[in-house]
Amino acid sequence: MNLHISRVRRGATVYVYGQLVESHRRADGMPTQKVIANLGRLSEIEIENFRLALDASRRGTRVFLDKRQLPSTTQFAKPTHNLRYLDLAVLLELWSEWGLGKILDALLPRTAAEIRPSDVVAALTLQRCVDPGSKLHAERWFPTTALPELLRIDPDQFNNTRLHRVLDELEKVTPSLMQRLPSLYRTQQGEFTAMYLDITDARFVGHGPALAEKAKTKEGVIERKIGIVLLCNDRGYPVRWQVIGGKCPEPAAMHEIFDEIRGLEWVGEVPVVCDRAMGCSAEIAKLLSTGVRFVTALRSNEWGSYAPEIPAACIGDLQPAPEESPNDPCVTEAAGRVMAAGMQRVSSTLYVFDLGVIERDAGVPAMAEVAQVEVAQVEVAQVEVAQVEAAQVEAAQVEAAQVEAFHGNTRYGDVRRAMMLARQIAADQGFVGSLNGAARRLGLNPGVAKSFRKLLKLGLDLQQQVIDGHAHGVSLARLYAVAKLPEGEVQRAAFDRARSASSTTTSSKRTRSVTAITTPLERPAEPVRLRVRAVVAFNPELFVDQRRKAQKQLVDVQLFVRELNDRLARPRSRRARRDIEAELDRMLRRRNLLDAFKIRIDEQQTPTTPRYQVHAELDVVQWQRRRRHDGFSVIIAHPAVVRTAGDICQLYRAKDAVEKDFQIIKSLVRLRPIWHHTDAKVRAHVTLCMLALLLERTLNERLKHVSAEQAIETLSTCCLNRFQDTHGESHYLVTQPDDAQQALLRELKLTSLAKDNDVIERLRPR
Repeated sequence: MNLHISRVRRGATVYVYGQLVESHRRADGMPTQKVIANLGRLSEIEIENFRLALDASRRGTRVFLDKRQLPSTTQFAKPTHNLRYLDLAVLLELWSEWGLGKILDALLPRTAAEIRPSDVVAALTLQRCVDPGSKLHAERWFPTTALPELLRIDPDQFNNTRLHRVLDELEKVTPSLMQRLPSLYRTQQGEFTAMYLDITDARFVGHGPALAEKAKTKEGVIERKIGIVLLCNDRGYPVRWQVIGGKCPEPAAMHEIFDEIRGLEWVGEVPVVCDRAMGCSAEIAKLLSTGVRFVTALRSNEWGSYAPEIPAACIGDLQPAPEESPNDPCVTEAAGRVMAAGMQRVSSTLYVFDLGVIERDAGVPAMAEVAQVEVAQVEVAQVEVAQVEAAQVEAAQVEAAQVEAFHGNTRYGDVRRAMMLARQIAADQGFVGSLNGAARRLGLNPGVAKSFRKLLKLGLDLQQQVIDGHAHGVSLARLYAVAKLPEGEVQRAAFDRARSASSTTTSSKRTRSVTAITTPLERPAEPVRLRVRAVVAFNPELFVDQRRKAQKQLVDVQLFVRELNDRLARPRSRRARRDIEAELDRMLRRRNLLDAFKIRIDEQQTPTTPRYQVHAELDVVQWQRRRRHDGFSVIIAHPAVVRTAGDICQLYRAKDAVEKDFQIIKSLVRLRPIWHHTDAKVRAHVTLCMLALLLERTLNERLKHVSAEQAIETLSTCCLNRFQDTHGESHYLVTQPDDAQQALLRELKLTSLAKDNDVIERLRPR
């Protein structure tokens, strides 16, 4: 710990400020200093005393005060309590300015108790802003603050039972609260210019409620978590939020928000910006059906259908230098080439090519796709209803992901070949240690290999019948449905019915069967026409960064292979081929390069053990395909969004408003981890975090030179001090605010909060 002194000259006066700082390393390893305490203005003797005290502490010695220098009659008035005050008082003023207390008073039921539920919600919201913790922590924290005086609540009545009762009521009125917020924002801040929609997650301590499901978090860790959908306006104020299960697909959750706000008066023509999770034709068709204006980024696998005119070839041969430089000539070169190809400059990091309103065929409508899936399950209609429903779910997934790939490759032949491959995949997976490695050994796509492996859920006797050719004519989709059923008699009966249905030769029966099954498909479906606004965007700095990182990936792979070969060449090396393949598979999968390299392992026999050497050959065609769109993106918008191409791209880039909201509720408000054990409490907890987010965003807007987090830290040292006079009566005095605190209060126009006379008039000692 060290003493940091800052000297600021204002005119002819020099102001001296002190801070206690501690050296530490950030998460990225860079050394920095953490402020332990702001000491305010210090005199020279105070600075010297601090340095002497710190020096004595380092040496492990004591510092004694020479009492002979003090007058014998000196008396010190000692406060009986120091209560956290100024930061809470400022936030409570913002709470009142928004009128949140009045809104909650109208929504929350008022009981015979003298404590208003809205005041309890206010206290819990402020706790999330300044000292987030569990609700049990809130019960202990509340009496140490000035909130009992500010809210006129007896600390003994702020107990755990009351907190959880209010949380249950808050969860019930949250939908009504969300309905009132847009009108509140528009009344005080004006109309929205845009809204932003995104999803984050939050992990749990313990088992968690029913919504908490084990899934991969945003950080890539498998934990119990929930999802949180947030719709905010252009200022970052929360407008709609929803808690979803940890495994809920993001597009489905976003569509639910679109369905909720469609047709609402305050939505009007305001565009809703969402990320590329919604950037495929199926999702875009659903967005268009809602009538809500939207802006999103198209997924790269659909660029060819919407934007075939991307001028990517003009920069295909550009390769930046490996070292970063402030003025990389490759950035200028890339920008010049795309401008020569017809793109327009909006800023140094944005070049656009307006494709205008385009119209394309989205393919088979969603209802027709559902009908196709249902047809695949009609063939097992004799199975019990519950089992049929499970088979339908499985067949839908198979039809959508794997069956098309299976039939698209004639090498796989029929179901007999598929079953043999499934067994070979299982054997190779045990040898190489991963499914991807086994698929690569057989020349299969990992998704196809995963689907084939489902056939191993059939009983061993049924597997053998398939291999022996007794399932000729049975479709792969039908076999997947049978494999989903419980092993035993149910599975055998379904298999026999599938076999007999496929082997029926009577023409009348066959005609009736085909007619019954294919009737839904014979009706030609009207193709869905997608009419959207499309803009191609290019960022030369992003292009250089992506190319440089890609080149570093190649170097890392070659370095890994070289080091691996060095280890394999050592006399004591005992690595088996299986271990080598597993290690290579992990390395390439971690870098998402499984299909970019062709791996060959050469074996050389020796008198003792075989020796191996690894060769990693880059698939140039595949690599160029990966890199052809570096720096580019395609932005899709509702055709009624009347803005320039540059404005649409900048509107999409501004979606970091919702991302910053998530940063606030995860860091400052500390949304996670969550300790609650019921879905209702979790939803109420999220509502508290959203109200705290509103206060944080408001404070950020009011302050020009510091963030809300810095302001709260600065104001937190100004306490409400309680004294007792000689008659035993209590009085309050506010700690003398320092210059930084006074400057913040002046900027917020709340200087009265630190004036003793005003405090005495407003607050009644507990």
